[in-house]
Amino acid sequence: MTVNQKIFSSLKKSKVLSLNKNPLTRTALAFPLLEKSRFSCLPDSSVYPSRNFTTTKYESAALKKLDKVASHVHGEVPAITDEDTKMIIEEPASHLVSKTGSTNPVVVLFGWAGASHKNLNKYSSIYLEAGFTTVQFILSTRHIFRDTDQIPELMSKVMDQMGQQGLLDRPMYIHCLSDTGVMCYQGLDIASKQRSTVRRLNIQGVVWDSCPGPYPEVTLSRISAFLIVNWLCCMNDKLGVVESLHSSYRLLLDRGWPNLLRRWQGKPVTLNMMNGIWCGHFGRDHHLQFPLVPELHLYSDKDFYLPYKYLEKEVLAIKEESGADYTAVKFVGSPHVSHLKRHKKRYKSQVLAFIVGNMKPVEETEEFVMRRLHRNS
Repeated sequence: MTVNQKIFSSLKKSKVLSLNKNPLTRTALAFPLLEKSRFSCLPDSSVYPSRNFTTTKYESAALKKLDKVASHVHGEVPAITDEDTKMIIEEPASHLVSKTGSTNPVVVLFGWAGASHKNLNKYSSIYLEAGFTTVQFILSTRHIFRDTDQIPELMSKVMDQMGQQGLLDRPMYIHCLSDTGVMCYQGLDIASKQRSTVRRLNIQGVVWDSCPGPYPEVTLSRISAFLIVNWLCCMNDKLGVVESLHSSYRLLLDRGWPNLLRRWQGKPVTLNMMNGIWCGHFGRDHHLQFPLVPELHLYSDKDFYLPYKYLEKEVLAIKEESGADYTAVKFVGSPHVSHLKRHKKRYKSQVLAFIVGNMKPVEETEEFVMRRLHRNS
């Protein structure tokens, strides 16, 4: 059975798509062995010989539509908009602010895919009540699934906004919610390194909530799940039904089919990487890049996305062996990014204990900035 027959047969059996009722999808799956110039969304298509085949008038029309969509997929990446960089900065009540004033810590909350600022408000309230400034940011759907390479540029603009508010020189804590949050942090790190070295961030701790996850397997069921999640996230972004479906279809063309082909050919697949690094691996190896930054891992035994056995064996065990400064808290029964909802009191006490326990005196914070200035002068 050829690769294209595998795709067609597997999708038909799994009933992922109603192939018989969707001639565009049926035609695309039936003839993936076309010249690269004609079916550019398939990687390394030049290794396949061209085939002589006949198509009906309806199938030819469907292929033309597919070519049009594929060309749109590989067109220019849209420019970053103000909506893409939207963030919410909140200051605590004046009577809660510490006497240190400008050195009061900043907690940056990076939301999960499909999260809203209303969701993040529940996390921000923990820190605001403790007297910390909070920054909320949620990555747009297109950057999560398609335009990942643009994230560092996006986060550079986010840094500009933070700099205008005088937040970049203050002690900072990062709170990542799921791997989408990790993608934000990874992009922020890249953007920070690309800037003037004087402006490097003073990160004093990282909270990993329901992350970092394993590199995703490319299977029909996983791709189907990604398409559904992408559609839901687009709807949450208020793109509308038509545009949301179009986005998911483009994702299928751009990432789904090509990576399924690569997997069945025994070739490596590439998903959502920045500088060649998967966001989950960035989080896994964070202690190697930042050995002096303490970390807090929050996970559970019922997380479908982040299996606890993976985290304990592939992430925490490595940090334990290397003597990394980390704390791990395992919750019971809470689903993905639902630990606060299910265990509010314990969650709150753990994150505050972590932040307060790793706060450096004012003198040490000022010394940190001076060291950076001296080293980079």
